[in-house]
Amino acid sequence: MASAFNLKKENGIATLTFDLAGEKVNKLSAPVLIELDALLDDLAKQTDIKLLVIQSAKKGIFIAGADIEEIKDLRAIPDAEAKVKRGQDVLGKIEKLPYPSIAVINGACMGGGTELVLCCTYRAAIDTPKTLIALPEVNLGIFPGFGGTQRLPKLIGLVQALTIITSGKTVNALKAEKIGLVDTAIPEGYIDEQLPQFISNIVAGKVKRKDRSSTIERVGLGRAYIYKKTREQVLKGTKGHYPAPEKAVDVIEKTYRVTSLETGLKIEREEFAKLAVTDLSKNLIQVFFTSEALKKDTGVSGKVELKEIKNAALLGAGVMGGGIAWAFTNKDISIRMKDVDWDAIGVGYKHVAEVWQALKKIGKIRDTEIDNKMNKLSGTLDFSGFDNADIVVEAIVENMDVKHKVLAETETHIESDAILASNTSSLSITKLSAPLKRPEKFIGMHFFNPVNRMPLVEVIPGEKTDDATIASTFALAKKLGKTPIKVGDCAGFLVNRILLPYMNEAVLMLEENASIEKIDKVMYKFGLPMGPFTLADEVGIDVCYKVAKILKDAYGDRVKLSELLRVIYEDKKLLGKKAKKGFYIHNGKEKTLNTEISGTGTNDLPDQEIIDRCILIMVNEAAMCLQEGIIEKPEYLDMAMIMGTGFPPFRGGLCRYADAVGIPHVVARLTEFESKYGVRFKPAKLLTEMAKSGGKFYK
Repeated sequence: MASAFNLKKENGIATLTFDLAGEKVNKLSAPVLIELDALLDDLAKQTDIKLLVIQSAKKGIFIAGADIEEIKDLRAIPDAEAKVKRGQDVLGKIEKLPYPSIAVINGACMGGGTELVLCCTYRAAIDTPKTLIALPEVNLGIFPGFGGTQRLPKLIGLVQALTIITSGKTVNALKAEKIGLVDTAIPEGYIDEQLPQFISNIVAGKVKRKDRSSTIERVGLGRAYIYKKTREQVLKGTKGHYPAPEKAVDVIEKTYRVTSLETGLKIEREEFAKLAVTDLSKNLIQVFFTSEALKKDTGVSGKVELKEIKNAALLGAGVMGGGIAWAFTNKDISIRMKDVDWDAIGVGYKHVAEVWQALKKIGKIRDTEIDNKMNKLSGTLDFSGFDNADIVVEAIVENMDVKHKVLAETETHIESDAILASNTSSLSITKLSAPLKRPEKFIGMHFFNPVNRMPLVEVIPGEKTDDATIASTFALAKKLGKTPIKVGDCAGFLVNRILLPYMNEAVLMLEENASIEKIDKVMYKFGLPMGPFTLADEVGIDVCYKVAKILKDAYGDRVKLSELLRVIYEDKKLLGKKAKKGFYIHNGKEKTLNTEISGTGTNDLPDQEIIDRCILIMVNEAAMCLQEGIIEKPEYLDMAMIMGTGFPPFRGGLCRYADAVGIPHVVARLTEFESKYGVRFKPAKLLTEMAKSGGKFYK
């Protein structure tokens, strides 16, 4: 391996520059730690050094953390403990140098990188948007293992340290300075002037650090109260499914102001090792790797010239349209909304404003910024201004004939190279393009509601959509802060095609007199953000029924459309939360069971049967999507379900879950349900083949 470090000495100042050869980021991999270990041993012997400066040559990156590939491969607790001890020992040598050290953080500083800078005597952060400091290990099912639980509370106080470690959230340079995580935040334009002066002050002994610990944490009872409240907050967020944040609190409680550093590090690595070998951690690491792969995906195999999106237009200014409009204004892209009357335009404006006000309430944006972004939004009843649009997004009623008419008319008012995208949730993109003269510029761009919170965008090319349109739509989705995933053109596309059978199955169980509340409770306990009936009310019973009907028309007997769902929508006219009445009666944030449709609830189905009927019918549909080529990879399918439906990340996704319970078991259970409930449970060909061959979704 080529050297990862460059060492220079001048006037008693040693500068160690981290620049991992052949990599875009610096990582604390095993070979890097070996090299750093030898360098630190040599540096400790040198008597002519007054200060060690540690910096990075990577633009926008200080240290990305440990090598996650190495963590992924850990399967035995002793191996995990040995690997972590190695990191602890090497980084600890920085702390033991016979002279002070300073980390100059110019870019992202994550995980093990943050633990490295905690071993330095001082820290300077360069104030740029890319300088973000974090200990995000809880997102991988573990917690900081290179001394982070031991050094951070001592540096910034117990409450701030627990917040950073249990949340995994990033801290920018100014916030880091405010809480004492760094000693100074230097504006990017003043590095050459202020950094040398700060280094001179360190050498002269003029830099002092104040104690950041609070009065309450200096006594045992005070700390006990802090740990209790932190655990309550952690459990509120994790629902008990993610043990790492709580284990981190346990480690800090056992060690902070109680043990020596050496003992604390031992406890840290022992508890870290137990988590690192779990399936939960492996699932979250796989989710992380898939997320990173999707960031690089362009939607096409070769290079094409992208269409830059500076101005956009929107057809349909309802709640969904308003959400899409917000996403564009959020990234300072001008967007013009068109609808049939000004009242409809007002709905769009109102929704955009409500999202901004909600963000203002939690301190994410100021009034002046809101004004600037709202100025990017305009409305019209005709096509004025559409000739300036680089893309037009259609978000009108889910009806093929209506969309045909509107799309064909819109095409005559836009430039020939403008992209025309439909936000349809279930209608064929190829069929929608039938009346268009430029079908190569038409594409599906399916956002998920609420747009401001849901990260997924399904990108659906039609038969004639060209690569430039696909790649440009991918680039736009990323610019909007979304994750685009390319899916095939079929009824329901990917997420809705898989999700609706789950929701429909819940209503079929209700027809059998199962309990609404029990089904919701069981699926929530499984890890879903809400049960199927609560979800139906949130999405809208009208939307659920229409998509379910489209799936029934497309897939025939394989879909058994619930008669009760039809009655609820067509006869009883129940719409869900937006009309305050669905499976539940909604009164503000409170909801109570709607006894009008709840049935007897006398069929006390076992929890596992509820889970298997709801989840395995989705696994079966997922397998069909893969065998039909609707999506390229099982890991992409899993990520789509995690981002589009809130499928629990700790389970890794539908396909990963199926692998965990065993494909033969999945097939056996589906076969059992097929004989009991009908053809909708007939196992997919891909599943039966894998069961026979011992195959898995994840090789």
